Amino acid sequence: MGLHMDEISAIKAVSDVFEKLQTPEERTRVLTWAYSKFGGPNTALRTSAPEINSSIQPVNGKSVPKAKTAKKSKAVIAMDKGLNLTPQGKQSAAQFAIAKAPSNVREKCVVAVFYLRDVIGLEKINVIAVFTFFKTVQWPTPADLKNTLQQAGSAGWLDTADSDDIKLASLGENLIDHDLPRKPKS
Repeated sequence: MGLHMDEISAIKAVSDVFEKLQTPEERTRVLTWAYSKFGGPNTALRTSAPEINSSIQPVNGKSVPKAKTAKKSKAVIAMDKGLNLTPQGKQSAAQFAIAKAPSNVREKCVVAVFYLRDVIGLEKINVIAVFTFFKTVQWPTPADLKNTLQQAGSAGWLDTADSDDIKLASLGENLIDHDLPRKPKS
């Protein structure tokens, strides 16, 4: 029951060494090397650790394995051709975007979600609908729109827990109703 004294000493020694490493990348390389050398039953670590390249790169005069990083695949998003962003008798998406004049891409995401929900009454807003809004109003789309929407969520403006049902938070409503367009600084 409990750890043996030699395990406690090993944990302390490892902790002392890791405190001396300056960056998370250095710690990751050392952990990856140690796991590849000593292994173990922890499959969670095995699946999340980067692959080890056979080449050794010197770091601060010491040789450590160079970790391979996995390449992210780019998500391809298509426009929703059935989404009408110029509804008759209502403000168009382009007019709404001009009127609100968001100053950054996160604000643009909130403008898009607000328009889709409150002006055209879309019940479930997803990344494709926001992408379609961006394209329709001729805004450049961020490289990772889903991540940008999540950033707007981190700011408290959106609820992005379900990317197929993005919701506007009360702070997002306040941004649209009271803060946009931004007032010129005097």
